[in-house]
Amino acid sequence: PKEFDPGPAPLAVICELVSTCNLGCSMCYTIEEAFQNKVVGTTRMLPWPVVRSVIDECAELDVPSILFSWRGESTLYRSRDEQGKVFAFPDVLKYARDKGILEITSLTHGQNIDEEMAEAIVAAEPNWISFSVDGLGEIYNKVRTPPSKAGKDYDAFGVVVENIKRLVRIRDEQGKTRP
Repeated sequence: PKEFDPGPAPLAVICELVSTCNLGCSMCYTIEEAFQNKVVGTTRMLPWPVVRSVIDECAELDVPSILFSWRGESTLYRSRDEQGKVFAFPDVLKYARDKGILEITSLTHGQNIDEEMAEAIVAAEPNWISFSVDGLGEIYNKVRTPPSKAGKDYDAFGVVVENIKRLVRIRDEQGKTRP
């Protein structure tokens, strides 16, 4: 650090898989018209060949850490390769693990993690998954209820809590230590 030499490669890379979200949180700038007008169409999902290339390059350079999120909801990730095969969020985590990336993380609002996705996430063994929680119960629901479920009997906080429990249950059943 005294020489301010960062070395031959970064210590961490942020790879934004998705720049959109299925929520409409009032504090999030991605719901603003200015952002919506700049990030449109296919740029909302990073193409699988690009994701694969980023991971490959990080592995080649011995980058120890990749965060697969930033502005958007990573669990929405779906992309096709050149042959048309579909890759989803857990596939990204698994590819990074298979390439030897030491620290694999992501941020999510957690409402999209069903049984199938939870099993695939646990199998991919990311180091951790962080959940955005802006309060408990009613406060969380006020901020993070999807617009499509507003005014309905939907407990967003309860869904996230159950999805976290699901990940923990599956992880423990498989005898794994992560996420």
